[in-house]
Amino acid sequence: MSERLRNGERWFDEVYGPGKGANLVAQQAGLAQDLARFGVEFNFGEIYSRPGLTLAQRELLSLASLVTIGGLEPQLRGHTRGALNVGCTPTEILETVIHTVQYCGFPKALNAIGVITDELTKQGQEIPPALGPQA
Repeated sequence: MSERLRNGERWFDEVYGPGKGANLVAQQAGLAQDLARFGVEFNFGEIYSRPGLTLAQRELLSLASLVTIGGLEPQLRGHTRGALNVGCTPTEILETVIHTVQYCGFPKALNAIGVITDELTKQGQEIPPALGPQA
């Protein structure tokens, strides 16, 4: 195993849990394993491992990016779990989605918040109450 892959798996496991980086690669077949390995090596070994942002900040940024792209429900679910694993609260996660509405519009934000709320519930998290209209 290369040092780059070992480093990527270490950071991936920090976010998603022990053994998850190796599992991501192993779940793929044939050449698809190369793409998964590239993702672990680059995304986590090169980007997530950089100083300057906490893992919690990185997960909130990842969620915001996925919301604005749209149509990436499996990744939203995974990064919601990752955000919880690195200490983000349901409020921080949901407020991140609410913040994106000004950039991506209501359809993408509403779709994303539905997926994320569902995942938070599956993870046994309490959904924060609505704040209601501001006076």
